[in-house]
Parts: sequence; structure tokens; C-alpha cells
Amino acid sequence: MKKNIKNITRKVFCVLLYGFAIIGFIFASVYVLMHFHLTDVKGSIDSRNAYFNANTLHKKFIYTPKIINTTAYAKSSRLDSFTACQIMTISSILPDNGKMILDAYVYTKSSIIAEKMVKAVLLVTQSNTFLQDKIKKCDTFSDNFVNNLITPSNQNIFDWISSSEWQTLRDGLIKDKDVIKQVSRDSGVPERIIISSMISEQFRFFTSNRESFKQYFEPLKILGNGTKFSYGVAGVKIETAKEIEQNLKDVNNKFYLGSNYEHIFDYKTEDTDTERLARLTDNKNHYYSYLYTAIFLKEIIHQWDQAGYNIGDRPEVLATLFNIGFVKSVPKENPEVGGSNIVINDRTYTFGGLAYEFYYSGEISDIFPFDVVQ
Repeated sequence: MKKNIKNITRKVFCVLLYGFAIIGFIFASVYVLMHFHLTDVKGSIDSRNAYFNANTLHKKFIYTPKIINTTAYAKSSRLDSFTACQIMTISSILPDNGKMILDAYVYTKSSIIAEKMVKAVLLVTQSNTFLQDKIKKCDTFSDNFVNNLITPSNQNIFDWISSSEWQTLRDGLIKDKDVIKQVSRDSGVPERIIISSMISEQFRFFTSNRESFKQYFEPLKILGNGTKFSYGVAGVKIETAKEIEQNLKDVNNKFYLGSNYEHIFDYKTEDTDTERLARLTDNKNHYYSYLYTAIFLKEIIHQWDQAGYNIGDRPEVLATLFNIGFVKSVPKENPEVGGSNIVINDRTYTFGGLAYEFYYSGEISDIFPFDVVQ
């Protein structure tokens, strides 16, 4: 009898021993994979990368946290006849998109913003031969040109706008508008640039967590918090958050922003790891999720500025770098746009490509406006 008990005890001990050994091996393996970025989701270079670089206007954004005074720009930012014709053409065929372009122009008086919004529409309508043919006729603009256009369509050309994910995301952003605007003031990064990068992350979260989205996020119209290795509404990794903070302390670092930003992430306790995680996972206040995103973007912009390249008005590039991380940020003349792939309504977008479409779509620009460029 005692022998049987010993055998059973030995077997139980062996099972527990091997079980813990296997669990330990799994955790150790995951750590190694994460450390060497082997768990990162593979992305791709956007097929429209050449278009993004070819149609870049190298102008800097002027950040103005208060009301934008457009008077000074009105005279020098008038639309030329070619761009005006393009906008009228788009408005006649795609009224929703045309209205957003005109609204943005009225607000900013920036012909550059209007031109980029037109280019975004033309980019996603390359297969629409009718619209493209009409746009080409703007080369020989005449006052009677718009009289030859067809009956307009009521459908917005940006497919993701009709998705249930966007409707939920839109409402969530509006709920967070005061926090986003505060982060924009604290960081000096335009609010529309901030949300352009995190919008792709939210789409990816919603589309990869369909059940949670349908049962929880969609009914409540709130943003999704990242899980597992990425946290908060922007999906910031703990190691990335630490790197963002460290960059602000090292005066010799290429991402160093100056003494004004050294204490922006100061902690209240000595247990910084716990406090950092609490900041990123706070469901009631997303301030730090947006702030880490904004400071990451600001550090990247600074790095590229120091190398002689301005990407402050390149939401597609900034979102791509936000997705792939500091280590992949190498300043160069023609940066690649891409990153993780996201499927919305059976169409595949890249992280950076989706950010570009949102930024220049004009969606919710009445709440998160364009900044004036010159």
C-alpha cells in the first residue's frame, strides 16, 4: 500500500515538475522571440509608395494651438484654375468628398491642403476611368467644363468610411476630443497627425478581435485597448514606451527634444513599471496613450529634421514608422510607406496607407482640423 502511495506521489511530482518546466520554457521562448522582434506581424511596402513620394510637397506644418488666422495666407494660397477644376469635378461626381475638400480649404485657406486632398481622392479612384478622364480635361479648363458632368453619386469614395469599425472609431475619437486636444497642446504635435497614426492601430484591433468588437466596443462606441504585448488605444509596447522616455533624457540621443520635454513623463512613485502600465491601460482616461504616440512622432520628426528631411506633413510616413518602430527609422529622401496589413470590408490596407487616406479624406476635420501649411 505504501509502495503504491509512493509511486502515485512520484508520478504527481514528475507531472508537476515537467509541467512547470514546459511552462517556463514557453515563457522564456516568448521573451526571446519578443526581444529579437520575431513576434512582430509582418507587413509590406504599400503598392502606392511611389505615388506618395512623387506627390509630396515638401512644406512644413505650422502648429497653432489657438484659432488659425487664415487672413495672412489668403492671398498667397488661392487655388489655381486647375485645382479648382479638379475640386469641382470631384464635387459633381462625389459630393461628400468634394464638400470635405471645400470645407477644409475654407477653414485653412491652404491650397496645399486642398491639392493633397484631391490627390488622395484620385489615388483611390485610379480604376474609375470616368472620373479620371474628366479630371484630365482640367488641363484645358473652361468655365463651361462643369456643365458636362454627370449626376453625382451619394457614396463616399473611401470604402472604410462605410465600415462599422469606422463608425465606432469615429464616436470614440469624438468622446476623446478634449484629451486629444490637450495632448496636442502639451506635445506640440497637431491633433490630426496624432490620430492618423493611432487610427490604423484601432482598425487593426477591431478587425482582429471581431467578437469583442461586436459584443463590447461597437455597442458602447468606445475605442479598443490593446492586449498581450501592446497596450492602450494606440497599441504602444512597454519597451517602446520606455524608449520614448529614455530618448527625452539623453542629450546626445538623435531623438532628444530638449529640456522642455525631459519631465513630461515624470512618475509619482518609484515603481515606474507598474505606473507606466497603469497609464497605458487606463480605460477611463486615454491621455497617456495619446501622449506616448505624440512624443514618438515628435522624436521621429526631430530625427529626420536633423538629417535634413521634413516629414512633419507626411502622415503616411509617420504612421509607418510608428508601426515598425525606432530601429527602422532611417532618414532618407524617399521613405517607404507600408507596415502591417489591415483588411477592412475585404480590402487590404497598409498601416501607413490607411493613415494617409484618413488624413486627407477630410473626415471629422470639423473637430480635428488640418493645420495650415506654407
